[in-house]
Amino acid sequence: MVSLEQMTREYLPFLDYLEKRSGRRFELAYHASYDELLNALVAGEVDLAYLGPLPYVALTEQTDSIIPIVQLLDSKGASDYTCAIVHFADHPAELMHSGRPHRVALTQPLSTCGYLSVERYLNQHQTSLESEHYEYTYTGSHENVAMWVILDDFDLGGIKTQIARRYQHLGLRIVDETDPVPGFVLVANRATMDAGLIDLIRESMLSLHPRENESDRDVVRAWSANLRYGARTVDEQAYESIRNQWRELKVDLMRSAE
Repeated sequence: MVSLEQMTREYLPFLDYLEKRSGRRFELAYHASYDELLNALVAGEVDLAYLGPLPYVALTEQTDSIIPIVQLLDSKGASDYTCAIVHFADHPAELMHSGRPHRVALTQPLSTCGYLSVERYLNQHQTSLESEHYEYTYTGSHENVAMWVILDDFDLGGIKTQIARRYQHLGLRIVDETDPVPGFVLVANRATMDAGLIDLIRESMLSLHPRENESDRDVVRAWSANLRYGARTVDEQAYESIRNQWRELKVDLMRSAE
């Protein structure tokens, strides 16, 4: 999601916290795409990971070694979010053009707000990304989708609603939003980690209440915004809607990600 330099700056303080709590050593493993990260988890090369709902579901469909530790909260204390279908302000938001296929910008194959969300939106309008009316491209990030739609390289895009709103002043407009999807989750590889350490990490995360407690806020102040607002126990049932959509897809997003 971010560069190696930014990730190092934002995540090392979190790992320092885990080291102090556990007496164990942690190091960062950087992966530029979801498929690289998932392959590393399956291969036992990664012990902990921060995953969106679709990568988490895709991974648990592959292996039973990955277990959720906690769901992460946002600045408002919510553990879910929505994805937005976006277009540029002065472009029509109709689903089809008469003269050429509709150009659609997506993030990565395994991004929840990418193919999965856009396909769900189109299916509700009796069409599909796989029809002749659409051409889609993976741009690599939410920011790329937003900018390329604004620059008229694409007609539609799928990104996280929170990110879409950052670009509204540049003319990006939200056509539709998905229902709330369960938030990002910290997962552990129980094939490579002992149960006691996994439980300690879970308890350490759940013991922090930075939105209500000033001393806890000080603890997480230097952490990534993805981690610093607290955590909750994982509601596995919340991921069932994503799991059902995953199983109903007519394309193999794992293969697309390769």
